[in-house]
Amino acid sequence: MRSLLRNLAFSSLVLAILSSCSESLYKGYESTGQLTSNDPAEHSWFLNNTGRTLYKCSVDVYGNNFSGLLFIKPLGETHRILFITETGLKIFDMEFSRNKEMKTWYCMEALNRKTITRTLGNDLYLMLYNIADNGTAHTYTKAEDNRVFVRSEDIGGRRYCFFGRSTGKTEELVKRGSLRNKMAISFFGADGPAPDSLKLEHNNIKLTIQLNRINETGAEISE
Repeated sequence: MRSLLRNLAFSSLVLAILSSCSESLYKGYESTGQLTSNDPAEHSWFLNNTGRTLYKCSVDVYGNNFSGLLFIKPLGETHRILFITETGLKIFDMEFSRNKEMKTWYCMEALNRKTITRTLGNDLYLMLYNIADNGTAHTYTKAEDNRVFVRSEDIGGRRYCFFGRSTGKTEELVKRGSLRNKMAISFFGADGPAPDSLKLEHNNIKLTIQLNRINETGAEISE
């Protein structure tokens, strides 16, 4: 009986912590119901009509740094992301679809570990497809905030997305873990078809990705 009571008390404590963590993320926001847009992808920066985008990229993972150029290119129903050094050496080449299918066409040996490629893939997928596209997205607003907050969930987990009222574009995306934020993506710049810069950070592992857009084209992505 004592063991049962201890387990119940522990479970209640965990639920209270989870509830407080979740509520604190959107404290002061009021629910406005389900997302009114028929297409959650409208809030993503990387739509199929934006064309290819080029970024200066830096990836810090477990004490190692990889830097170079990162291309994002829509290919019909998918997006292809190519990361190369400035001398043209390929670091990784991945392709994503909204239904969370990912193909790794290439990954250099130093990064080619299942846990690393899976984490990179999940991060880049969230960067491309900010709001879950399965009808479970709910919006929240706050009078003094010029942003709308969307909570959505799919097989990849729960995510919280803030987008500007005037721009309709994502400004911040947070993915939650059991007790705290697992990772966050910040989008900066609203004057062009793609964000001027992005920063992806993890709280539980040593992985950071920094992207800065450059107005320059390079070679076409090829397999």
